[in-house]
Amino acid sequence: MFDADRPIFTKNQDQLGRSGFAKYLARCMLDHKNPESLVIGLYGGWGTGKTSIINLILEELHIAASNMFDEEKPIILNFSPWSYSGQNQLIYNFFRRLSSEIRRSAAYVEHAEKIIHLLELYVSFFTHLPVPKTLRPKQSMLASLIKPSVAQEAAYGWESGRDLTHIKAELNTLLSQQKHKIIIFIDNIARMEDQEIKQIFQIVKSMGDYMNTVYVLAIDKEHIIRAMNNLYDNDGENYLEKIVQLPFKIPEISKENVENILLDRLKQVVDMVPEDMWDKKYWCDIYYSTLKYFFHNCRDITHYVNTLSFSYPRVKELVNPIDFFAITAIHVFSPSVFIGIRDNKDVFTDLVNPVFAHDEKKLADDKIRCDEILNRTEHISREHLQQLLIFLFPRLRHIYKNDMPFYHSEELARRNRRVCSAEFFDAYFQLSVAADYMPKAEFHAILSLAHNPKEFTEAVLCLNKDERALYFLDQLDSNAINKIPTNYIKNVVNTLIDCADLFPEGVSSPLKVNTPMRVHRILHQLFRRFSHSTERFALLQDAAKNTTLSLYSLVHELNLQNEERLAAEDTLIPTDQHDFTAAQIEILQKCVVEKIVYWAKMKRLAEHPKLLEILYAWKNWGNERECRDFVGQMVQEDRGLIAFLCVALREPIHQTITKLTQTPAWEESLRVIEDFISVKILEPHAKMLFEDLAFETLREQEQLAILIFLNLVHANTIKIIPQTTPP
Repeated sequence: MFDADRPIFTKNQDQLGRSGFAKYLARCMLDHKNPESLVIGLYGGWGTGKTSIINLILEELHIAASNMFDEEKPIILNFSPWSYSGQNQLIYNFFRRLSSEIRRSAAYVEHAEKIIHLLELYVSFFTHLPVPKTLRPKQSMLASLIKPSVAQEAAYGWESGRDLTHIKAELNTLLSQQKHKIIIFIDNIARMEDQEIKQIFQIVKSMGDYMNTVYVLAIDKEHIIRAMNNLYDNDGENYLEKIVQLPFKIPEISKENVENILLDRLKQVVDMVPEDMWDKKYWCDIYYSTLKYFFHNCRDITHYVNTLSFSYPRVKELVNPIDFFAITAIHVFSPSVFIGIRDNKDVFTDLVNPVFAHDEKKLADDKIRCDEILNRTEHISREHLQQLLIFLFPRLRHIYKNDMPFYHSEELARRNRRVCSAEFFDAYFQLSVAADYMPKAEFHAILSLAHNPKEFTEAVLCLNKDERALYFLDQLDSNAINKIPTNYIKNVVNTLIDCADLFPEGVSSPLKVNTPMRVHRILHQLFRRFSHSTERFALLQDAAKNTTLSLYSLVHELNLQNEERLAAEDTLIPTDQHDFTAAQIEILQKCVVEKIVYWAKMKRLAEHPKLLEILYAWKNWGNERECRDFVGQMVQEDRGLIAFLCVALREPIHQTITKLTQTPAWEESLRVIEDFISVKILEPHAKMLFEDLAFETLREQEQLAILIFLNLVHANTIKIIPQTTPP
């Protein structure tokens, strides 16, 4: 499926009708009667098929040679200078390759040995390397006895008794007597450094302009002229005209041919698309209006189809195929625009505002951002790119075509996995290198929603789905927090408290705080925006009453507030430096206990990943008997016991999985369990779960929780309890 951007080699592969031109040029070279060296230039830009045409010419030359006498067959050298570098390397390897090709035909070339020797002598003037011994003329026994030093004299050109001009003249005399044409193809010239390009032209026009020789040069004219301008004071075009005697401009591939090849190559990818996901009308709207104008040559097609073939199978269950085809085209042909779209999700989707929002100031700001992204395009015309983005992202219609009515359903966009849906947007960028930050424009756009608590919470939750909530918190924990309007702070506090349990916890280290601590830092800075503790108390009390999604966030915040207050007492820090008074913290704790009891009654508490910390808050701040009764009821059920053991034995489970070690500190876990229920009560139930056939169906952590517990209590079981760590 993947194409390594290879050229074609035979006329059977020719889809562009160029084999006729190749046949004509091949015949013209063979029929050329003037013995003077001829230089033909094949002019074409990047990706126009110069190498393919050379291969077609080579095919025609070989076909023609098969019908010629041996002494008439052309000697062909296909030389790629890109394989070599440096003046001596280029010159040496060119003439070494030419000598090799002549030796292959030596049986049919008159005076072949002498021609090869003269050629080697000639090149030694430039390379300062001796003629290889195997290529020096063989002497008769008599000659060796009479003049034993002759062979040594012929090792270098200047030792042969002839100068450069005489050797070349003698070589040309012999070549002009041949019926063979020497046809030399030189490709990939534009890939060379400027000085190396100059060396190639010196070989063609000065060193190697032999009789009966034809050079065919594949040239990107604009690139070569720029290179020569650098060396000849902007006289590159005149220089090139002196080199090339017979220029041929490779015609651009017709739009029809480009389109036919593209659609033919795309069939392999379209075959992967589920039939019910391909909307032919939508494809036609996008392709014929915009996408077809992205492709100018076969190399464009190859790069695009290769990228699409690699990436689509990996995301096909997550994306709309037509949207992905279009986004991939932007990725291939205008990567800076692709990155701009990726980093400005709030502009292109309904992440912050619904598609039909009519906030004029917001639209004006979004237009500035969109214009900047569109202005990054180089390969694609801005007009076609803008039209494509309007198809893909309906929000842009309000920016660029606000006078045209249109229909858009956000629910339908989600159902069809469209790129304009905030829920599916990131799937289209999975194979790009993600930026480890949130663009400031997007951060401020989300923060601007804080005037509306519902919209702000939805935007933050959406960030959490995209795994970008931590980037948002990073930016919030900065000077930006001081710029939040005072009347927005209540909504920000409520949202953070309500969403915090859903955020990734992150990793805590001596140099980095985890997510709960980051939220605490942000809350503290927001609280300090108010000078009186009563105002701060009212903020947190309101958040505690209104939270529905999180519980641990409140427990964690009050634990830290209490720890900081107690630590401050030891250091004699004034009371007004604390966020809350001791009495206020106690009231807030009672409020949180009420919330915990509510979660317990609604059967939401048992599955909370921070169950243990919440139970300790209930036990310490509320009615201990109620807390122990809850645990007693919870562990009567299989799922309840497993959940309780998983949180109570969290550290031993982690050490078993990561370090494969057991420490005496594990015994402390039994004391943790005893804080809420006797291990003797749990032991029979845990043994039953272990001995049950369904034990093998439990997740690894759940199995470990039961095994570690039974090991710690030294339970006697019918089954042998396997070691959870090496002995």
